[in-house]
Parts: sequence; structure tokens; C-alpha cells
Amino acid sequence: MDLFDVTRPEHLDDDGWEAIESARTRLRLAWELNDFQEVVGKAKELTETVAKVVVAAADGTLADNADFGPTVKAAHQSLKRQPGVDLSQDEALRAIAQAAQTMATRLAPLRNQYGTGHGRARVPDVTVEMATVTTEAALLWCRWALRRLGHFLADYPNDLIDAVQTGTTRNLLRAKFQAAALSQQPVEVQHRIGVAFGQQSAGGFGNATEVGVEPAINGGFDEYPIDYRRGLIEGMLLTADGYIGLTTYYASWFVSLLGSLPEPDARALLERLAADVAGLAWVEKWRGSTRVDPAEVIVTLREEGKRLSVGLAGAFDSFCSSLAPDGVGVVGDSLAGPVGMYPRTTALTL
Repeated sequence: MDLFDVTRPEHLDDDGWEAIESARTRLRLAWELNDFQEVVGKAKELTETVAKVVVAAADGTLADNADFGPTVKAAHQSLKRQPGVDLSQDEALRAIAQAAQTMATRLAPLRNQYGTGHGRARVPDVTVEMATVTTEAALLWCRWALRRLGHFLADYPNDLIDAVQTGTTRNLLRAKFQAAALSQQPVEVQHRIGVAFGQQSAGGFGNATEVGVEPAINGGFDEYPIDYRRGLIEGMLLTADGYIGLTTYYASWFVSLLGSLPEPDARALLERLAADVAGLAWVEKWRGSTRVDPAEVIVTLREEGKRLSVGLAGAFDSFCSSLAPDGVGVVGDSLAGPVGMYPRTTALTL
């Protein structure tokens, strides 16, 4: 690999990449001319450019006169826990990345003492070692940051939600599901994705069931976290417009998902759902074809509920009772419509 190679992140806009390429070209030219004083200055400049591109991409703001150190730290903070299917969250690796950031921030005092950008009474003695170390330190952090930035720009949660809501093919949906790296996402994101898959599954989208629901029942919590499972259950129960939309067919799936939760979590969820659904109307049919019979769904739920642990019996019975209070209404056709996109800065719940 060429000493100065860096990879352009997918989805990075042309202006951001042009700025990085310009800074990298100036660093390369200084190196080729053996202008080691310029190398020190341009290594710091490349690092600062990458940091500012990252902050801008992450919708952050920096004062025009922001110092170099805080700029690099702000960029690093935006990226250090960025999830991705091929990104590691290992503590030791995070420590190495942190050390790379520390090295990058030390470029500023080196540039101030030895690099270009200041008038000097004498030419500083910049050794080959200093030029080499500053260049490699800059590129180490820049490569890490640009790799993480690519994952950030891919916007996995919204990309996955959009895919499941638009009838994406099974193989592509599975690839996007894996890329989203659920276990690395914040809990509110896990929940939001679960709601999307639950609603689309209950609405008859078989790929959502096969990719996101069925594997969760028997899968581990690392791959299918608890908050994701909660989202599946809620999405399967309630439509996007807030009506009860559980069908007889999916009553079995609903109970299996409940059974996949630790008992205390399942009990707490049932108690909350019992309060949430009390008095809600049921949909009459899904997507214009699948008719919903509330009485039949509740009978099926009670029968399937016998599979749950004894410790959930009381909470499950109360939940089933709350689904059909006297005078419950039924609304017309309902679509498993969009559940909304997940903004990076807002915790959303159904």
C-alpha cells in the first residue's frame, strides 16, 4: 500500500472528498520534495481537514476559530462507537483508536515548533524520523476516521427501516439487517427497527418474518437484543396508526416472541401493553385482504399462551382480557405503513 493511500468513504460528498484529496496531495508533494518542515505542517493540516469533514458529516458545528485538538476530539467522539458489521467494539481496540487520536492531537505542538505556518528566526532541524512519524500518525488516525465515517454515512438504521417498508428482496433485506449490527446500536434504535419488522411481518410481508422475526425467537440476545424483541412484539400487535392489528396466524409468533424474552422483561412488557391497548379499536382487515376477527385472535392467544412460563400466566391473562373490553370498536382497512425514520439525535418509541 502506498504510504499516502486513504479510501474514500461511500456516500461522502464531492466537496468533502476534494478537501481531503487536496490536503493529502500537498502532504505527498512535501514528502517527495524532502521538505520535512512542510511535511510536519501538512500532516497536521490533513488531520484537521479530515476531522472537519467528519464533524460536518455528523451534523456537528465548530466555531471558525476552533482549535485543532478540540476539532479532532469532536470528530473522534462522533465516530468511536459507530456500529457496523465489520467494525469491532472490543475494549482493547477502542483503546488503540484512542491512542491514535492522542497521537493525532500531538501534531499541533510539533507543527508549532517545527512545521510551516510560522515565521521563524532560524530554520528548525526536522529529522527524517520526525517527518515519518508525524506522517504515519496523521494517516493512522485519518484512515480510522474515514473508515468509520463510511459506516456513519451509510445510515444503517434508516436504510434498514426503509428496506423493510418497501418490500426489499429477501437476500438484500438480510444483508441490510446484518449490516445494521443491531447489538451495536443504541437501545432506542434496536426498538425502532423491531417495530418496523413486527408491523411489516404482521401485515403479511413474509421476508420481514423470515429475516427479522423467526430467527429472533431462537436466536441469542447478542444478535437479537431484548429491545429489538420488544419492538417486534409491539409492532406485531399495533399498526402504524395505533390500532390493534394482530391476526390469528401471527398470534403464535407473538407468543413465541414473548417466550423468548427473560421472564421479568416479558412480564413488564405485558403489563405495559395491557394498559396501552385497553379500549383501542381493532382493524377490520390487513392490506385489504386479511380479515381480523378479534374474538378468534384472543382465543388463539389464550391457547398459545399455555406455552409460556407459569410466572407469566397472570400478566398474560390480564393482557388478553384488555384486548376485548366491552364496546371495543373495529376500524376499516389498515396498511402496514411507514413507522417513521430514526433521527440520530432523537429517541423515538411507538
